[in-house]
Amino acid sequence: MALRPHPVWTTRCLALGAALVALSPSGCRKVLEVTNSASLEEPQLADPAVEQFLVNGVIGEFQFAYAAYALWSGVLADETFADHPNLNIRDFSLHTFDDGSSTDSLVYASLQRTRQAADDAVERIRKFDSVTPASRLNLARVLIYGAYAYVLLGEGFCDAPVNVSAPLSPAELLTRAVARFDEGIAVATAVRTEAAASSASASLAAAQDLLFLAYVGAARASLKKGDLVQARAYASLVTNGSYERWAYYSSNSVRENNAFQIGVRSSMPFLGMQPAFQNLNDLRVPQPAVPRPSLRSNPILPPLRPSMFSGWSPTSPAPIDVATHIRFASGLEARYIITEVDGPGPAMLAFVNGRRAVGGKAPVDLAGQALLAEFRVQRGLDFYLTGQRLGDLRRYAAAGVDLFPTAKYPTLPEVYGSMHCLIVPRSEKAGNPHY
Repeated sequence: MALRPHPVWTTRCLALGAALVALSPSGCRKVLEVTNSASLEEPQLADPAVEQFLVNGVIGEFQFAYAAYALWSGVLADETFADHPNLNIRDFSLHTFDDGSSTDSLVYASLQRTRQAADDAVERIRKFDSVTPASRLNLARVLIYGAYAYVLLGEGFCDAPVNVSAPLSPAELLTRAVARFDEGIAVATAVRTEAAASSASASLAAAQDLLFLAYVGAARASLKKGDLVQARAYASLVTNGSYERWAYYSSNSVRENNAFQIGVRSSMPFLGMQPAFQNLNDLRVPQPAVPRPSLRSNPILPPLRPSMFSGWSPTSPAPIDVATHIRFASGLEARYIITEVDGPGPAMLAFVNGRRAVGGKAPVDLAGQALLAEFRVQRGLDFYLTGQRLGDLRRYAAAGVDLFPTAKYPTLPEVYGSMHCLIVPRSEKAGNPHY
């Protein structure tokens, strides 16, 4: 079961969600000084009547941040490259950017806004002190979405502060993510138990849906920080293999658009598929039949909708548009985690061949390191453009398998640099005494 957008998730709602919190007290004051009939003053935020509004704001912030992260983390990994005349984007795509990069700063600021919006909403909803199942599920919801912001910060950034702290390592950020998932799990579990006892089917279904979302997220965070036992334990709790959770996008406003669309548009795109994902003839990662001229007039292959995007069809490839949704958590991810932790063997081979069949490929007969390599290939294909790849490449490299792109850039004479994680931008450093 997936959570669909609430009817009030409009441009106005998202703008207000952003206005509810800011990265610093001074930023908050500046927002609240603006006269805006669609925004609330600080005292109004203490009214329990705005609870759903707070929750919608957190999810709206997450969906914007998630698309930005999925897009640009793929450029920093080996999924795509940007053939763009803007020097900032060029340097980012070359993996040679610094802390003045506006692309890096966009990803950082949007994730930190999501994290802070969630932390703020948690505090406010707890102060409302409501004991209704709906309110308690809202508390679980903002805890879990906030935890996902910590996951993406931990997977993508070399390190990052929280609330003007000293830099936190990826392991510390991922540990904080797990702690928030655990809080959300505790709240949702209590609601599920009470709902089951009273036959409240709606609350029971909503609680179970949130639990699966938290289990997948906690398993992901645990895997990425190297706690394999914990990762498998969480993933094993996802008993619905078809579970999925989507990030939703629309044509309502630019902010609500799927961020990939501008890079793969029909005229003058700039986002091209990396050679590692070209010409694979895999149904999950379709590509155009012929290259198209980029913004710099070079022939590139802009990716079409991969299998984790709404509207994907194994027989009718379609372009990514502004309203294409992205599946960001699933029972499939849980199965991948369990299979990886269990290691190469008959179960992994069966799983790999099952995934190859989805891509239209014949089975293989592999074992040991060769099977692990094929497993990594299948994971990359299944989660293409979903924000998984950068964290995966970083952990593979730490284990001695470096899959980051090297040598000559696809459309430039320069060679790739060595930046393999996002960094804290200059804007954060300017106001943080720990830098």
